[in-house]
This record gives sequence, structure tokens and C-alpha cells, in this order.
Amino acid sequence: MYTVSANNADESKVPPVTTPPQEGLVSTTPPTHHDEENDGETTTITASVTVKEEDSNQSSNASTSASNISSPQNSSSSQKQVTTGKPKNKSKRTIQITIPKDYEKYQLKPRVIGEDQKIRFYNAQNTTFYQRKLKNPILKLWILIVGRKMKNNLPYFTYSARRFFETAWRRNIQVELMEIQKFDLLVSHDGSNSLIYDGEVVPRDEFPDVVLPRLGAHIDYWGLAVVRQFEKMDVLVLNGFDSLEMTRDKLQTLQQLAKDQIPIPKTMIARFPLETSIISRHFTYPIILKKSSGSQGKGVMLIESENQIKGLDDMLDVSKSMIIQEFIQASKGRDIRVIVVGGKAIGAMMRVAKSGFKSNFHQGGWVKPVKLSSSLEWLAITAAQSVDLDFAGVDILIDKDTYKICEINSSPGFEGFELATGLNVPEQFLNFVELRTSIWRKMDKKKKKGKNPPVRIPVEAEHVVASKPTSDSPKHIQVGLTGNQL
Repeated sequence: MYTVSANNADESKVPPVTTPPQEGLVSTTPPTHHDEENDGETTTITASVTVKEEDSNQSSNASTSASNISSPQNSSSSQKQVTTGKPKNKSKRTIQITIPKDYEKYQLKPRVIGEDQKIRFYNAQNTTFYQRKLKNPILKLWILIVGRKMKNNLPYFTYSARRFFETAWRRNIQVELMEIQKFDLLVSHDGSNSLIYDGEVVPRDEFPDVVLPRLGAHIDYWGLAVVRQFEKMDVLVLNGFDSLEMTRDKLQTLQQLAKDQIPIPKTMIARFPLETSIISRHFTYPIILKKSSGSQGKGVMLIESENQIKGLDDMLDVSKSMIIQEFIQASKGRDIRVIVVGGKAIGAMMRVAKSGFKSNFHQGGWVKPVKLSSSLEWLAITAAQSVDLDFAGVDILIDKDTYKICEINSSPGFEGFELATGLNVPEQFLNFVELRTSIWRKMDKKKKKGKNPPVRIPVEAEHVVASKPTSDSPKHIQVGLTGNQL
């Protein structure tokens, strides 16, 4: 749960805030730059502050450490505190903030997030706000997405996309959303590899400094090929090809975690028709049946008995790969989401289902902050490193005597996370980006200095195909092959 105090604040008197990074991340002061639309005039606008009131159980339990929540001796009482305390109705508060006057045309619906009100989210309804270009950005970040919806004849931007853009803009970093299906790519040995976007070749000097794929469960062979092309053309990609290829498949992810001896729920691949005898031999009902790729709690079923599973063959699309997983009863309807950036766990929240067993925020669940214990922090970081993700959402189940990794998301949504914790996720990510790009540029200069020219091997004269055989041409022997031999 989260509580935000509302006080009267004037944004013109509040300097841009850079959230202090975790150890190992570099905090840079956002450079001063001038928005070409901002002529210096300002105006005042009302921003909403959303507050969820807590009951006594929730208030006393909000800061409980994750280690105490799952310890065997406290498990029963902790579960009671979590499940009985439900959030009361939201109450709305407002404060006045100051914005550039030219921003009025973008129909802002600003929100203030976090107890200390460090996150100022303009939330423009006219989304051309998120298509503006900086004059002299210090970095260019491309975010790869799958398609784009339209709303009111304007491109639709998700919460995450808006937050990335607004946070980067304040740091003089240009963010652009690039639709993966609009890319074409050309591969050639002579170094003329090309990226084509929307039918036009992208000049090398217009390449981004960093690429962030946010393709989620929708990433396919084509999306992976585009990501790999960026890597082969020496563009820094966070997260990279190998990690995306692995984490798009839940089973492959769990296989890697099991190899590294990281605790996970017992899992097996679902083969159709489903063999109930094999399932009953290795699992105790209820069990979880879910797609091997998917996100936001979609494609997940709770199977209560063997009788229920017998009729599923006719109901399910057997062409889709699925997995069977043990149901962690102690974690029913709740889990812990940890965001990991650059090998550091920046914070954690608990997600609790509104009803049923799925705790995903997008399924109507509610969230509250969780204090990271050292063991839980280690588990999340180790899991993200196991699959080589720079930016990850690690979902952790709470068993009777241990935590278990449920899933690792390479494109984590973070609206619920920011509401629960007040932590600025894009700010933390951009701290890491600036660190990595400074190292990458030094490495790239060394690569260019030692780069070899393309290899060219002259063709032997007798291998050149003449238009017509001549008397000097060597005789050809025709060999007949049957269809079977071919």
C-alpha cells in the first residue's frame, strides 16, 4: 500500500530531482537545456495526488521485511495480516504545480507520485508531447515496441513509455519509440549492413546510442533478428539478444535457473494429449497450467483436480506450448516483484490479488511496498544475472520455508511499482544507461581502430562462368542423378 502526503508545492521552486542511485550506479546532474517551445513563461496547473487509506493491519504491516513475511514461525500470522487487510476506497487530493505555459496545448493531466512527491508525471493527453525532439541531446535512446495503437487519431503511449520520455527529456536524453515491424535489415560482407525503417535506410550518424527492447512476450524471430542486427552493428542493447531469446520462453528461463541451483517451483512441459497419470505421479493438485510465453497474468489457469484436466485437450490450442507448475499454496494470490537494474535491486513491492490466485497488478490486484532483506535482494539479483538481464522484473513466490522464482520479465511494467514504492524506475535505468554508454564509447573507439577491411578473394579464371563454352573450355562431365539420389 502507499500513502502520499499532499502539501502545497510550486514546481518552479523545486529543482529536478535525481533519485540517489544504488551502490554501483552513477548519478549525473541533468544538463541545462532549453525546450524549443518554452519561451520562459509559466502557468499553474492542478495535479492529482492519489492516496490509498490503510486499515490498522495494513499500516502496521506495510514496512514488514520480506524475510519476516515468509519465515516459518511467522508465516501464518503474516499471511493473515496480508490477506485480511484490504485497501479502502481511493481518496483524491490535489496540489498546484507550475509548468511551461506552452505545455497547456498538450492537455496535461499531471500526477504526483511518491511520499516525497519526487515523481512528477505530466501525463499529456495530446500525445504529440511525446514525439518532440531535443535540439542537442547528450544521448539518443530507442525503445523497441510491438506495434502502436491509436486513440483519438493520435498514437497511444503507455504509462511506461510516457514516464521514460518525460524523465529522459529532463536529462536532455532523446527517447523515440520504434515499431519493430517497421524495420527491415540488409546484411552484406562488405560492411554495408543497413537498417531500414519504414522504407528508409537509417544513416549511421542517426543511429541511437542505446536500444531498449520492450517487446515482452510478443518477441518473435523477426524481433530477435532486429535486436541481433543492432548488436552486430555495435549499438549498445539493453537487454541483449541472448537474454531476450531465453526469457521469452518461461521453460527455458526455469531450466537456466535450475542449472544455477536457484529455487523455482517444480515444472514440466505440457504434452498434448495431457497424460493425467504422469501429472498425478509428479504433482499434487491443484496445479498451474500456463503458456510458456505470456505476461500480465494472461494464459494462466488453476487446475483443481484430475477430472478438470481431462477435458482441457478440446478447449486449449494445443499448437501453443504450455507448462505445468506446482501451485505454491502459501503464496496464493500474492507475490513479490523486485525491479533489478544493472545488477542492483532498486526496490520491491508485494502484489495481492483482488480475487482468485493471480496477483498481477494488471489483473486488478493491489500493491504495497516491501522492505528488501539482504537474502531477498541477493535472490533477485542472482536470478536476473543468471539470464543476463540488465533490466528485469523478478517475480518471487513465498513458500513455507523458502522463496521461489516464479518468472523473470525482460520488459517489466512499473506503474504499480512506482505507486507502491515511490521509486523512479526510469531515473534509475537512465543512471545505468549513462554509465554503460560512457564505457561503451571507449570500447567502440578501440574496436574501430583495430577493424579489418572486408575480405575479398579473387575468383580463379576457370571458375568464371562464360556465356557460351569455347573450344578452350574444359570438358564438362554430365552426371545423371535420380530423384531418390537428389
